[in-house]
Amino acid sequence: MSDDTQLKMELFSALSHPIRRQMLEFIAKEKEVSYTQLTDTFELKSGPLYHHLRKVSQFVYQREDKKYCLTEEGLKAIAILQGVDAPSFEELDTLLKPKIIQIGKVSLAPFIRFFSNNPYHVYIEFIILAVISGYLGVTNKIIIVGNFVLNFEISLVLAYVSMFASWIFLAIVSEVLSRVFYKKKENTIAIFGVTSLIFLPSFIFILVVWLTGLIMGTTIVVPTIALLILHGIFQIWSFLVIATALGVLKDLSLEKSAIIALIGNYIQIFSVIFIMLT
Repeated sequence: MSDDTQLKMELFSALSHPIRRQMLEFIAKEKEVSYTQLTDTFELKSGPLYHHLRKVSQFVYQREDKKYCLTEEGLKAIAILQGVDAPSFEELDTLLKPKIIQIGKVSLAPFIRFFSNNPYHVYIEFIILAVISGYLGVTNKIIIVGNFVLNFEISLVLAYVSMFASWIFLAIVSEVLSRVFYKKKENTIAIFGVTSLIFLPSFIFILVVWLTGLIMGTTIVVPTIALLILHGIFQIWSFLVIATALGVLKDLSLEKSAIIALIGNYIQIFSVIFIMLT
């Protein structure tokens, strides 16, 4: 008996119940689904849901983040159900690769999804934080360039220009690279919104510096060594935000998301070096 024939027999046996077929197609469409999504979509209680999941365990697995995805056999099964060619080894490898960076069960995916659900909301919050931190930054001779904070004495207008230009530029880089190289055109507005989240640590840092100075009754001068340490932390944060956003919103593999995030970080580094040398 061929592997394909065996797979078909197992598939027909597992999908003898219509809900299991619908469940498999639903997971295939969504790429990854939560337990709550399954119970809400199919109006099932825990017992019946787990029963159906056990029946399709060859085709569906649960990741460490508790999301349900299709296995390699599941992807082939969907191809059989839809009457299309089974995905090649390279396509399977891409489809099964993780889309986000996570350490254990911790990742920025819920954080990204929360803000991407209403990208206009994050735009408003970014503008408010940018206006406040820009003013306070100029007061303390600190400007934000990308995910860097630098000791410079500049006008308030230039401080705002540097922040907004850095944001727009990084968002464009992320969007253009994902479109041109990987043909991912979805969620453009959301990508522009969540890209602004890379500035969050910088904004918090400036607010903390200002509050500390206010409490001490003096202007705080941040040592260069402290800024260098912070730059490293902010670079890691920026990489994680962009890579996770591209994985969640553009459905890019971890490797592809990481490449784009690294390119964005390198561009920022070279830009800061140019600014400091001029």
